[in-house]
Order: sequence, then C-alpha cells, then structure tokens
Amino acid sequence: MSSFFKKLLNFFKGQRSLNTVDSFEVEEIAQQFKVSANAKRLGALGLPAFHAKELTSLESDVLQHINSARLSAQLFFTQSINSLDTLITGFERKFLLLKAESMASEFDRKARQITDTQGAWLKTLAQDAQLKTQEQLQFKAIHQIDRIPDFPQSSQLFFRYALLMALVVIEGVLNAGFFAQGMDTGLVGGFTTAAMMAAINVVMSFLMGRYLVRWLFHRRWWGKLLGLTGLVGFIIFAVFMTISVTHLRDALIQGVANPSEFAWTTIQDKLFAIKDLFTWFLMLITLGFGLTAMIDGIFMDDRYPGYGSISRRAEQAKNNFESEFEEIQNQLEELKQEKLDSIDAHLLQVRELIYEIQQCIEQKKKHHAVLELKLNQSEIALFAVLRKFRFENEMARTDGLKPNYFSTLPNLSAIAIPKIDTHVEYHLIQVIETYLQTCESNLPEQIKSVYQLYDSYIEQFNHLKAP
Repeated sequence: MSSFFKKLLNFFKGQRSLNTVDSFEVEEIAQQFKVSANAKRLGALGLPAFHAKELTSLESDVLQHINSARLSAQLFFTQSINSLDTLITGFERKFLLLKAESMASEFDRKARQITDTQGAWLKTLAQDAQLKTQEQLQFKAIHQIDRIPDFPQSSQLFFRYALLMALVVIEGVLNAGFFAQGMDTGLVGGFTTAAMMAAINVVMSFLMGRYLVRWLFHRRWWGKLLGLTGLVGFIIFAVFMTISVTHLRDALIQGVANPSEFAWTTIQDKLFAIKDLFTWFLMLITLGFGLTAMIDGIFMDDRYPGYGSISRRAEQAKNNFESEFEEIQNQLEELKQEKLDSIDAHLLQVRELIYEIQQCIEQKKKHHAVLELKLNQSEIALFAVLRKFRFENEMARTDGLKPNYFSTLPNLSAIAIPKIDTHVEYHLIQVIETYLQTCESNLPEQIKSVYQLYDSYIEQFNHLKAP
C-alpha cells in the first residue's frame, strides 16, 4: 500500500510538472527521496538481495521522476516552439498589414475630403469678397476717390463714444449748481436736469454731424447742398440750444414759478439779454461742446458719405475668406505633418518587426540549448543519485555482498531532440529587409510626393485670392 500511494503521488507530481522544467540537482533529488536514509535502512536488512536483478522501489521512483522531468522538459520545449511559431505567423500578418497601410494614400483621401466639404464654402466667400471689392472699386471710380478709407477701428470707436459721454457729464457738472438753486430736489435734481439738456445738445449735434453735415465732402452739388443745409441747421440748433440753456438757467436762479415758460418768454422778448460775463462763458462752453460732438459725428466714419460702409463690407468679406482659407491651410498642414510622421513611424515599425523576429530565432535556439542541457543533466543526475544510493547501501550491509545489478545502470526513456527549423523566419527577415531597403531608398520621393500633394491642394484655392 505504501508503494502504491508513493507511485500515485509521483504520478500527480509528474502531471503538475508537465508545464515546467524540473531541476536535476543531485542533492535536491536525494533529499526528496531520502536516498541516504533509505539506502542505509535497506542495507541493514540485507536488501536488495545479492541475486536481485530488478531495481528497488526507491530506484524505480527516482528513475520515474527523472523520466517525468525529461518529458516535462521536452513538452515545455515543444510548447515554447509552437508559441514562437504562432508569433512568427502573427509577424507575417503584421508585415502584410504594414505594407497595405503604406500603400493606402490616407493623406490624399483626407485632404480631398477637406477640400470637398469646405471648398464650396470657401468659393462662396471668395465670390462674395470679389463682388464687394468690385463694388468698392466702382464706388471709388464713380466718386473719383483715390485714397484708402479713413474710419476709426473698434478700439477707437470706444474712445469716440466715451468722448460724447464725457461731454455730457462735464456740461452737466458745470450747470448742475445753477440748476439746483431753483429746484426742490437740490443738487441731484439740478445735475439730472443739466445732464438731460447736455445730452440733447451733444446727441443732436453728433447726429447732425454724422448724417447731414458730412455731405459737405460729397463731390456732387446736391450732396454739398444737403451738407450745407445740415451745417446751417446745426448752427441754428446750437445757437438756439445754447441760448435756451442760458435763459432756463437764469430763470431757475431767479426762482420764478414756471422757469421754462419764463425762459421761452425771455427768448421771444430779449433773445440776447445776457447779464454777466460768466454766463457768456458757459454759453461758449455749451456751444463748444455741441461743435465738438458735431465734428466727432463727422469723423465717426469716413468723411465721404457711403465710402466707409462700403469699404467695411469689402474688408469684412475679405477677412471672412482669409479666415476660412487659413483654416483649410492649417488642416492640410496638419495632415501633411501627420503623413510625414507616419512615414517615419512606418519605417520604425518595420525595423522593430525585424528585431522581434530575430528575437524569436534567438529564443528558439535558447530553448533548444536548454533542452539539450536538461537531458544531459538528467543522465548525470540519474547516475549520481543511484551511485549515492548504492554506495550508502553497500556501506550499511553486514553480509558484505553486493547485488549483481549494482554494476549496471537503467536506461532512461529516449527523448528525441528535434532540429530547430528557422528557414521561415530567415526568409521572412530577408523579405522584410528588402522591403525596408526599398522604402529607405524611396524615402526622399515619398516626402517629395507628400509636399507635392499638399501644394496641389493649396493651389486649388490660391487663385481664389484677390490680386
């Protein structure tokens, strides 16, 4: 029963070791099977007998263990070679895929997609820019304008409008104290009223300058007449506004019951009834603020009526086209760089593939050498372990008899060491190296082709640019 369980245990040990390469260290095997102790025990009992021809149970177990380890080493070798062969097949498919990817013109396809989707919109923008530019040129020819448009940019517009607000605030502050003297709401009400009158003065002057007086710069007589009419209207408005503010201020200072009615009566009876020099000074300030607002209105746009607006439309149309053109150019530039990077990456992948195949060949050779070494070690281990057992057994025997079979060694099960076939690997390396040499020799042409494609797509839109 002890022998049966020992063989059963060795069987399962053999099964567990199929996927591993067991050690053939003599001391490890001797300790595992307690060779010295069992040899002495059997020797003391006079076993094995002098005439015995078969191995003892312990020797059989050692022989079975070593044979099992040899089979495990052979199986591990076979599995490793099969795994490497599978890798080689995968490398071959990978190479074919790399070749197919290099032949596909991904840059051309993506570039054509960009030009097809955005090219139509760019042509529309180009036509719009050309039409508006032609419209501007016709306007300049009709009105005999030979200069570039002069109108404030967005940052300058802010300061122009800020100037108008400053005029209103300053005039309101100057008149606030006088208006407050005749109002129940005090300084706040005086400033509110003064600011309202200043706003009317400044805003109306600005609008008359922007839309009427500027027509003085028109080359046609009817335009100049319209501008002159606007100028006369501004002068009348400015003078009337200045005198009205002055008389309303005086009425508030005097504390009359109805200041606006009193001021209107004074204007009808005594238009220029100004009592002091300071009042004249405030009148000049009000008149000057109105004049400043009118001039600001004239130069809020190009002084020639219509030239600023038509020029801005042409400039905006050009900017829209240039922005879209630049976006397309940047996308094509990114595609070009992506293609150039992919060429370098492709060559690197091919080189790495060659290196991986060479590593597989080295692994095959290494596994073959390891198997040979294990098989040689197994023969030495069997001889050493059995010799140790038999020597210890002889020393422990009291009969002085040596079993006849001690002079012979059992044979290990034959393990065939297959030859390493690397023909497929070397052939694949040769094919890949030839392909790599071709790619490297054609590298300047590939790069040149990418640049030519990029230039050809850009050229499709260069003619849309305005001369």
